[in-house]
Amino acid sequence: MYECGFGDCFRLREASQVDLYVDFGIHSSSWAGKDKIKRFDNVIADMNEKKDFLLTHYHDDHFNGAIYMAATTTHRFKEVYISDVWNMPGSVYVTLLTLLRGIFTKSVILGENTIIDFLENICTRCGRIHFISRGVNFHNGQYIALWPEKNYVARKAQRMFEKLQVEVGKSNLEEIERIANRLNEIVIDLANDNDGISKNYEVQFNELRKEYLAVQKMFDNLHGDNYYNNIQYRLTRFGNEISIVFQNYKADRNVLFTGDFGKKRNWSFIETNQDGLVRMHSWYDVIKIPHHGTDSYYHSFFKRTKVTSEFMVPNGYINQHWNVSSKYNVDSIKKKNSTVCAHNTTCLGPACHRCSCIYPNSYCDI
Repeated sequence: MYECGFGDCFRLREASQVDLYVDFGIHSSSWAGKDKIKRFDNVIADMNEKKDFLLTHYHDDHFNGAIYMAATTTHRFKEVYISDVWNMPGSVYVTLLTLLRGIFTKSVILGENTIIDFLENICTRCGRIHFISRGVNFHNGQYIALWPEKNYVARKAQRMFEKLQVEVGKSNLEEIERIANRLNEIVIDLANDNDGISKNYEVQFNELRKEYLAVQKMFDNLHGDNYYNNIQYRLTRFGNEISIVFQNYKADRNVLFTGDFGKKRNWSFIETNQDGLVRMHSWYDVIKIPHHGTDSYYHSFFKRTKVTSEFMVPNGYINQHWNVSSKYNVDSIKKKNSTVCAHNTTCLGPACHRCSCIYPNSYCDI
């Protein structure tokens, strides 16, 4: 587990297997400037020549390190696993909502990294894309996905899109829907043949980026600074809902990674195995806590934790109030399991039982 402030970066290492990196990013409200670059460089310096990458979901604080790596070094990921929201009915709505969030957060006009930048860096640099959804085995059969469940995502995305048509105007979404359709076509095409160099997809990504910026300016002209905070919040929540949640398929240690997943109804689907597709393990040696351990995404793993279990809480230095929930402290005291956090000054309560902190080191082996 790397120290990325309020951000995620993990390396899963198995003997005789290629390392798998899970997310690589830092939130803009955490480390910035030279501090952020230093942390990115520390992670990159620790990489082997061969490595794979899994992006849990399409938020900047989970992929901006991967963009930095591609832009400034010769390091490349070979196999890249992303949430399968591209190859399903209504996938364009998911892409549209992801792009629209970038507009409402003004990430385009501020020059921050967007999903288009991430996809360009991954798709056109010889990385092979794999779509991940519930029940899919990946990384040489080492892991299996518990989420996303594509039928749920498709229904939710379409409902949100229809509501947004009323709230912001159908005509205002037409251009971004066209961009979303084209982006979907490129990603699916690349996932099928991965020949981004010969087909010169960089030109197409650059065109989409310019069109995306034009849509951003259109929204600015229409609304000025009076953006809808409620819509932005809902779009962010939806982006977290499509996080890849996965566990080991065959290994000596049971691990659970949760991205920024956290909606109670969706956890119930996974916990009870409603579709009969994937059972959770009865207990885990290591659990990556959802959404940096914040209170609004709290989920109890009490029944799946032993004294020997370890929680990983990637919540480091932040200048906003996204602290670690005191509920995890209560669970830790009751179960007496270990916790590894990025920076223990972010806890809402006292330090958890048997808690260790990565900072000021760059990583911790678990």
